[in-house]
Amino acid sequence: MFGEIPIFGNSENKIDNKGRLFVPKFTGVEENDQLIIQKGHGNYYVIINYKEIEDKLRQLKSNNQERKIEILTSSIVSLVKVDKQCRIIFHPYESFAVNRKVFIHGNYDSIQVFPSEKDYINHIQELEKNR
Repeated sequence: MFGEIPIFGNSENKIDNKGRLFVPKFTGVEENDQLIIQKGHGNYYVIINYKEIEDKLRQLKSNNQERKIEILTSSIVSLVKVDKQCRIIFHPYESFAVNRKVFIHGNYDSIQVFPSEKDYINHIQELEKNR
């Protein structure tokens, strides 16, 4: 299952003509996993297992923390299901991908999808500057 074990690694992948993105094996992805695509805080998207978000929402709802639920769900772009070839429909690709290529970075329990490796490097440099 996606994210069941820590996700580490990087990969450059192409988005096909139908907007499908191959999810690398190092994520633990399996057919029929349900994943959420969220807008990141910058020029990237985050893909996370739906069950993780579902558990967080259930916990927040039981504690009457409606504002946190609103914040958590406001960045969700789409809920997608993994197909037999470990692909998902990556809806943001039209305005996002450079030459239909993206750079994927494993981030422990999620993956970050950047328009290019250069965008990923810029993101890391920005994080280091703001430390």
